[in-house]
Amino acid sequence: MDSGHTSATIFSLTHDLPTPRAAGIASAETLDPALLACAGDSLGCRVHWIGRAGARLRVAHELAEQMPVQLHLGSGEPLIGRTLWSDGTEAGLAFDAPVDVLGMVAQHLARTTAERRRLPRIELRQTVGVHCGGVVEQFRTRDISQGGVGVEARWLTADTAVRLTFDGLRALDGTVRWVSRETAGIVFAEELGWQTLFPWLRSLQQAPLPSAAGIDAEGLLLDKLALRLDLPGRVREGVRWWNCRIHALTATQVEFEARQGFAPGAGLWIALPEIGGGPVRVLQARHGRTLAEFRMPLRDAELRTLTANRRTG
Repeated sequence: MDSGHTSATIFSLTHDLPTPRAAGIASAETLDPALLACAGDSLGCRVHWIGRAGARLRVAHELAEQMPVQLHLGSGEPLIGRTLWSDGTEAGLAFDAPVDVLGMVAQHLARTTAERRRLPRIELRQTVGVHCGGVVEQFRTRDISQGGVGVEARWLTADTAVRLTFDGLRALDGTVRWVSRETAGIVFAEELGWQTLFPWLRSLQQAPLPSAAGIDAEGLLLDKLALRLDLPGRVREGVRWWNCRIHALTATQVEFEARQGFAPGAGLWIALPEIGGGPVRVLQARHGRTLAEFRMPLRDAELRTLTANRRTG
């Protein structure tokens, strides 16, 4: 990796396989160099994109499909795989085993001087809450860097001030820099240090994804009079906040879905749209869903407010 410049290579925490670069997207000059060993040759190349399952390379040779290859990124062990496609200027690889993408990034940080130490752009799919003008919505991220985040958004407007809430990070202020179709780029008001961003990314990579398998159609809250909702919320355990979706609610209980799991008996604080929030105690949790009991029952007026904001899934 080039320690004199911020890498333009995109590192992905997804399990996607590489696809050809879209027409009209230019190739960056500060891509990380690598060597591709195949058919007895060692070819110089540049890495456009690398994820857990594969990589897209700039390589000035036509490669046969399904050719066994070894990708050398530095002094470590080579990544073993096969070619998926090639067009004479670029090639896509599929690795035989998942790779530790953040481990590669960590090696780069270790080799870089302190004044030049920056994380490259990281591609990931993660829920982010976007608070704008009294409206709260949850979107999926596309990528993140120390300076900003790309999101899959539907209603954001350029030059709008927003507040961002990520799972496990403090709230961040930002401004919508650009909007293109259903994608938006948001710049942080204050850059995230790599000392904050890297451990957070590592925690996401290591955390198991919740599975919806086994969840009954009626969910965990079985009261037939419960409000069936699809509203964004926030839940706090200790000092850490997590985004959640409110699925069902009565005056005394709430069912929500979050990436973080919560143990029965745990004390939480849940923030509900429009009506504030309050303390709850976890009754049960299964497959990413949590059923909790309010310490103080909701009032009728609060239930009516939530009913007015109810959405269908």
